[in-house]
Amino acid sequence: MARPLMLWAIAAALCAQSVYGVQKWHDVNRYDAYGNECKLREVRDIVCKRLCVYDLARCPESLQPSCPDGESFCADGACHAQCTDTIQSRNPCHCSRTGEQLPSAARSLVPCMTVPNVTINQFHPWEANRDIRRACGAKVGFVDQSKAVAVWGNGWPGDEVTAVWAECPPPPNPKYTFRESYWVATFSVNGALALLLILWSLNKRWAERNIRKTSAVSTYTLNGTQTKRSGNPETKGFVKIHDDFGSKAVKLTGELRHGVNSALDMDTPSANSLSRDSKLRGYRNHAFGTLCALSVALVTMLWICYLGVWTADYYGALPGSRYGVAFSLGLQNTHLMLASFLIVWGLTFAILLALYILKPHLRNFFRIRTLPAQGQYVCVVRPIREIKLLVDKASWVQRQVNLVTERLVIILSRHKDYTTCPIHQTSEGRIYFNYQCTRYVYDDQTQQYAPYEFDLGTSHRGLLAQAAGLSSKDAHYRQELVGPNFIDVHTPGVFGAFARELVSFFYIYQCIFLWAFYFYAYYQIGLVDTGIIVISASIKVALRMQSERRLKRMAEHEEPVFVHRDGEWSQISTKQLVPGDVIEVVSGAYMSCDCVLISGNAIMDESSLTGEPLSVRKFPLRMDNGHYNSMGSGKMSSLFAGTTVSQVMPVQKSADGLESPRVLALVKSTGTMSEKGQLVRQILFPSRIAFVFNEQMRIVVFILVLYAIFVMVMAVFLYNGDAVSIVFYGIFALSQLLSPLLPAAMVIGQSVAASRLRRKQIFCIDPQRIMIAGKVQIFCFDKTGTLTKEGLEFHGAQVIDPASGTFAAFTGDLAATNAAFRQAMASCHTVTDLNGQLIGNPVDIEQFRASKATVDPAPKYIDAVIAASGSEKGKLHIVRRFEFVHSRAAMSVVVLDEATGKLHVFVKGSFERIKSVSRGRSVPRNYDSVCVNLAYDGCYVLAFAHKILDVASPELVKDLSQDDIEADCDLLGLLVFRNNLKPDTATAIAELKRGSTRTVMITGDNALTGVFIARECGMVPPRNRVLLGECRSPTEEVRWVDVDTMLPVDDIEPYISNVGFDGFPTTELAVGGAAFERLCETGAIDSLLLKIRIFARMKPMNKVKCVETHMKYGITAMCGDGGNDCGALRAAHVGIALSDAEASVVSPFSSADRSINSCVELLRESRAGLATSFANFAALICYGQVMTGMVKMASFYFAISLTENIWLLIDGVVATGLMLSISLSGPAKRLAKYRPTSRILGPQMLASVGGIVFLNWLFSAMAYVWLFQQDWFRCNEHATAEVDVTKWWLLGDNYESSILSFVSMFQFITNGFVVNYGYLYRARWYKNYALLFVWGFLMVFTSYMLLADPNRIGCSFRLNCGTASVIESLGYKKPTWSIEAYNSHLGHNIIPLASRYKLWGYCIGNMAAANLWQLFVVNGPVRNMLRRKRPLERLRVKM
Repeated sequence: MARPLMLWAIAAALCAQSVYGVQKWHDVNRYDAYGNECKLREVRDIVCKRLCVYDLARCPESLQPSCPDGESFCADGACHAQCTDTIQSRNPCHCSRTGEQLPSAARSLVPCMTVPNVTINQFHPWEANRDIRRACGAKVGFVDQSKAVAVWGNGWPGDEVTAVWAECPPPPNPKYTFRESYWVATFSVNGALALLLILWSLNKRWAERNIRKTSAVSTYTLNGTQTKRSGNPETKGFVKIHDDFGSKAVKLTGELRHGVNSALDMDTPSANSLSRDSKLRGYRNHAFGTLCALSVALVTMLWICYLGVWTADYYGALPGSRYGVAFSLGLQNTHLMLASFLIVWGLTFAILLALYILKPHLRNFFRIRTLPAQGQYVCVVRPIREIKLLVDKASWVQRQVNLVTERLVIILSRHKDYTTCPIHQTSEGRIYFNYQCTRYVYDDQTQQYAPYEFDLGTSHRGLLAQAAGLSSKDAHYRQELVGPNFIDVHTPGVFGAFARELVSFFYIYQCIFLWAFYFYAYYQIGLVDTGIIVISASIKVALRMQSERRLKRMAEHEEPVFVHRDGEWSQISTKQLVPGDVIEVVSGAYMSCDCVLISGNAIMDESSLTGEPLSVRKFPLRMDNGHYNSMGSGKMSSLFAGTTVSQVMPVQKSADGLESPRVLALVKSTGTMSEKGQLVRQILFPSRIAFVFNEQMRIVVFILVLYAIFVMVMAVFLYNGDAVSIVFYGIFALSQLLSPLLPAAMVIGQSVAASRLRRKQIFCIDPQRIMIAGKVQIFCFDKTGTLTKEGLEFHGAQVIDPASGTFAAFTGDLAATNAAFRQAMASCHTVTDLNGQLIGNPVDIEQFRASKATVDPAPKYIDAVIAASGSEKGKLHIVRRFEFVHSRAAMSVVVLDEATGKLHVFVKGSFERIKSVSRGRSVPRNYDSVCVNLAYDGCYVLAFAHKILDVASPELVKDLSQDDIEADCDLLGLLVFRNNLKPDTATAIAELKRGSTRTVMITGDNALTGVFIARECGMVPPRNRVLLGECRSPTEEVRWVDVDTMLPVDDIEPYISNVGFDGFPTTELAVGGAAFERLCETGAIDSLLLKIRIFARMKPMNKVKCVETHMKYGITAMCGDGGNDCGALRAAHVGIALSDAEASVVSPFSSADRSINSCVELLRESRAGLATSFANFAALICYGQVMTGMVKMASFYFAISLTENIWLLIDGVVATGLMLSISLSGPAKRLAKYRPTSRILGPQMLASVGGIVFLNWLFSAMAYVWLFQQDWFRCNEHATAEVDVTKWWLLGDNYESSILSFVSMFQFITNGFVVNYGYLYRARWYKNYALLFVWGFLMVFTSYMLLADPNRIGCSFRLNCGTASVIESLGYKKPTWSIEAYNSHLGHNIIPLASRYKLWGYCIGNMAAANLWQLFVVNGPVRNMLRRKRPLERLRVKM
């Protein structure tokens, strides 16, 4: 295919570097390989310059003008019918100069006839111009030119000088007068915009003069409080409302109370963390400002379109003189056209960069600032909090770069988040705005915006007193304040999602640099890189949209509900619910708000919110003096938003609660004030996470920019090019050093890891956590349902003989126990029957099954059970029940025995708790030892206590408190379960420990049971001593005992100081919940935390505290099965919920495979993803170093260029293909002892990149040393004087370019291959079949081009090829394909066969050296030795 004329511009630019390229350190073609002067060769058909004279009569006789009849000899040196002004202006003796640029002595010069081409028998390449002048002069009769003929510019015709040779120096580039229409239009448009902006600024300043004075005195925070700098903050306002139940305070606070976060034990950030540091600014629209904003947008689009015009015109796509409009605007001069494009390109880049920097302020700049209550918009200014992970102790350079960066961030206002929200008005005239899905309402009394919440009280009686519901008036009032009960999650469409993704700085950088590719005849690579960037962005957008849509489906819900208002039931939408409403709870309903169950029972499916797979039974509030606390006892009466009602059971007869034919619930919190709303809000607006490589990337960019400047300086030094060519070279150098593919390379690893995790049923809603998971150092586990099987297995019972007061023998047969114990088994639980399926606590279910009793479907009171068939006891009616709460560690029931009419009290709980509520005389002396031994054997031990209640009627029970009911019970015995490990738990724990991950147990179970499970699964190594620390309350001192001997230990220091062969203590520690709290209070936890293996009897908030404490020392992961683990799962750096429900709401990762092997898989894939991202990063950095290093340096030094197809092969196939195939490397089978590096300036990355770059530079330099030793090369070197420099695409038709092409090609292939090593984290390199295929293909392809004789493939890249006739003359087969004539005196660049094999071996040696460096130094013995001798500062803990 003929080369299109559209490449003329790049030809001109590259001609500059070719024509003026000077090989500074040797003379071209002067000496051979042995130091002798080269044999002067014959050069044919050399074109002579024009000979110029003042009078044509003085032309040599052979050059006297001779024209046919009717034609005249014109100033252009040719005959024409008429010498027009246009023809006369093409005088070659004027050297393309006009006006003042043309010397006065040259104005009268006219050309003689054309000098015929000459042949020089002995051509001196180093003095080419002299030889050409002599040969051309001799051709026309000038024997001695020393005086008779001069060179243009060095002399002019006169007394002695007859003529001058038109050896024109480079013409000065034309300059704009800036009166051209192009510049007039540019100045007019931009000047008009500048004038508009100045006028708007003045108008804005005048309009805001009063608000600036107000702002100087006071500021407005997010909660609307006007804080006077000279006084105290105003107090928050209270508004009184009245309804059927009296007066209640409606608190206008701006702060979300801590109780809002409690129901699911989540540690979620509340609005009060925002309000303290945030400020409000009011704005209103202005017609002039809107016009200015539209003008800025229009001018920006004009610049972008104008840039498109220049780019399109480069390819001749637009009409105009010669090459197009842009060429015409450039005064039909290549230099001006290129320079003009650079100006347009630079200004467009500057405008886009300025818009990106000013994006948070841009729209509000074109509005008038007002007070927050007086504008149309409110701008919330909030500091951005960034969580920094694995940030090392900064070096001096890092500190200075960080300091500059932080100052720059502050100057550019990137340290704060600016969110502009439109102000709305309610039907009653109240103004409000929505921020982060929460309504902030303005209160005229306090002059503040704040989210409203309604304090319904905490006392049971007070909450039950509101059972009549609200009036319509009160409901309307409250809805105006709190807004609709609906979380509106905005999910943009595909276009909006891409727009949101592409407005970041790196995409702007990529776009603007790729635009230079498109302009500079490099559109093929621009298309390839754009495709990769679009694919990478598409993956990120798809993952984000998938996550947002899943969250939207979970967050947004609306359905009809029956509500009690104005004393009657009516059906409304759940969006209209407000706090204080009373609703009917029906089976199948989806809870859209947090409620308190005030009448009836409900069975709730909380799996979508907590991950708990089993349904949970909820009980109504009791009519007593208790206090509702959703964190504690109130949790069993709380219906949370996001859960589903499986079944309801009205209570029409209750001893201590409301009786109603309907199941009733009191709405407590709606919208984002609900637990679900808090979770959704936290997911939608997370804290920014910064990894250590984010910090070090700044230094890398700084170094690369300095290197790019160095390369540009070297380019200037090595050739005398013009500024335009240097700038274009700098653009390409910077784009190759800081590749636009770098962001895609860092993202693609985690994207591939996320895809592989999905195939393993491990789902991720936050892909950036994958990088963090690759650095997990501590893994915390719940015990029951996580390490052990989900359900407990009934093991047996050990009852107390009433006669002797001692324990009877342990038995697995309940028939051998006494009647009271069997009654306790059958009744003391919360189990119910849902369509044939038992619902309740897993322990209760196993207990009930063991009792072989059945649930009575028609209970007379709360519940009723039918004793096992054959039992002497009849139906048992549960008259009153106190559900299990963590704070009491016990539950109790009052049971009416239908057979005897007696009321029994049964209390069940932990053996420690039951001992404390039982009468001392009923407790055997060996009670503690028996319980401890059972727990030590891994048993889950519960105890029963019992008494007969001396009450005449069941109705009188409601007047008794729980403490009164449970007092003075007699111990019945022990109920024992086995908690067996999951089959793969031990293997998974061993694998995690093998991967240098410390494993920790955080359980609510007994400490001794935890110790047993920890030993059984290998968490505690064999033969290691375990010391248990416990205390009765956090106010007491911690007492330590040896769990094996139960002997007290006064001082644990000698034990934990005694180290084993591995250098770690041989003693492990375990603590109970109270002991943990005590250690935290005293500060002793800091020194003991990483020595404690088991945290037992941990309440949900204690679990959160424990995880957060571990997070101070290293990247911490948490694994649980939902329920009470939710807070810890969300708090951890990496949380993984073992649940087949949509547990991702509370955890970044969730696994449908309920095995902790999912944790191993998560770490394997995350480590592989992290290593892959860094491998791609290293490959692209090495690519940039080779490209801007030896390739560019050699190109400038030798005035050569790689052929066009070679460029396309390197960028389009080698770099891209290897990067994509590297990303497909799978994870290693086993977890390695070390975690992959996360430091791009760490020793591993520096050794890898630095070593490969050094080797590449060394072998590239040595390749040219070898080349200059070859006799077939010396005296056949590339000389610009002997080639047609206008054919830039043929500047690779020489040996220098061939050597550069082959050496750099093998280096590019090697760079992409060696980074695939790293079997510690990824599969062995030979398991990456995609990479092997790409690498093998490129190796065979490149080797074939190098080793084979002239062939179609090699000739398409103009390597080892030549002009067809020359190839045939050298003894090779005549090509049958078309070859453009070679642009060199040799007519070929075919390397001799023996030298080809030597060069191939040399390239293979380069590849081998790089592979050996990577295998033995970076990843092998040398690194291992240095790790032993100079280990990095790491978290040193026992695994």
